[in-house]
Amino acid sequence: MRNSKLSFKKSKEFTSRIERLVPGGAHTYSKGRDQYPELSSSGIIKGSGTHLWDADGNEIIDWSMGLASVSIGHATPQVNQAVIDTLSQGVNLSRPSNLELEAAELFLETTQTDMVKFARHGSSVTTAAVKLSRAFTGRKIIAVPKEHPFFSFDDWFIGVTAANFGIPDELKKFTVTFSYNDLDSLKQLFVQYPNQIACVLMEPVKFDPPKEGFLEGIRELCDQNGSLWILDEMITGLKMGVPGASDYYGVKPDLNTYGKGFANGFPFAALTGRSDIMELGGISRSGDPKLFLLSSTHGAESVGLAAMMSTLKLFREENYVSKIWEIGTILQERLNRIIKLEGLEDFLQLKGYPCNLLLNILGPDKELDWTFRTLFMQEIASHGVLFQGIFIVTPSHTQSDIGLTCLAFEKACGIYKQAIDTGNAKKLLIGPEIKPVFRAII
Repeated sequence: MRNSKLSFKKSKEFTSRIERLVPGGAHTYSKGRDQYPELSSSGIIKGSGTHLWDADGNEIIDWSMGLASVSIGHATPQVNQAVIDTLSQGVNLSRPSNLELEAAELFLETTQTDMVKFARHGSSVTTAAVKLSRAFTGRKIIAVPKEHPFFSFDDWFIGVTAANFGIPDELKKFTVTFSYNDLDSLKQLFVQYPNQIACVLMEPVKFDPPKEGFLEGIRELCDQNGSLWILDEMITGLKMGVPGASDYYGVKPDLNTYGKGFANGFPFAALTGRSDIMELGGISRSGDPKLFLLSSTHGAESVGLAAMMSTLKLFREENYVSKIWEIGTILQERLNRIIKLEGLEDFLQLKGYPCNLLLNILGPDKELDWTFRTLFMQEIASHGVLFQGIFIVTPSHTQSDIGLTCLAFEKACGIYKQAIDTGNAKKLLIGPEIKPVFRAII
């Protein structure tokens, strides 16, 4: 492990340049300057396996893995080869391709669902799921858990976040929130909005496990009230299992949305579910109203589909989910040991499953403190670990990665303990503190 901290001079210069050309300095806000300490990598040159190389030439260990989209590893040879092989056949053909049929067959066999629509990113398919639920039920209101931070960049969801500037007030009233693991809070919504809720849209789990009977209770409430149940498995897909958490928990929603890791970083997303619902987006029902469900020139572009098929085959053949959980369990145990040795159990807390670990970084009052959070991220980044609060574990992470990460973590804990003891993180922080993505004021 490096004895001296890394330099990020060129990374900082890169950030200044790109912000003059791209609003927010990135094409997803979660990668922006306000989401990382000033002392951290940017201007990424390349990725291989679980390592990245930044504008300064630093080689760093990646625990963000493309915001959970890279499920195996950066530049996985088998996935890349599948993409290369399909390039010579053309990537966007003028009628449905044979690859689209093969991809649909493999995907539906894996997910055990009836029909599928492909797209390029998760927001498209979650919004399509909302549209489909409204058409199927004839209702307008969408219920989502307030603890789940992101479902779509479209107005129906962003309107209920703090970052709702530019969205008409009239649209905000159609999305309502309940509390995860609190069935009564959802029951109250069904009472408050009788025969008005089109669907309950949620992630199966974030970090706190579902209480016994909670997911089954959601299923029952939706059936009793004539609403659809939609599970967003962008994060849980290929981490909780193959295909994801629906199988892990043994529950059956009406619709699922998948994406991110399903194509190991290549653009891919899918809406899938029951045929009687999905068929509303088809053209077979002569004389019925036409639902313009998903229509995208690049929705079935060959590169994403080839990457998805290769990724699914590797997960099925190589038992990657078990490997992910094994690696994550080792990481979890070693980090917890460091936290305990440093006496920081009240301020640093690992939550979630081994495949997707959240580190709660708390200030002296044992509450979220953005300055203290930024300081910890600064210190671990300065020792060569890219980390945004969540450890996204892949089968490519090695014992060496874990060892180096633990050394960086231990060094960060030492500085963090100083800040906790003095109650002052600002004097150790270089640059501004991180801010929430969903905020009203820049």
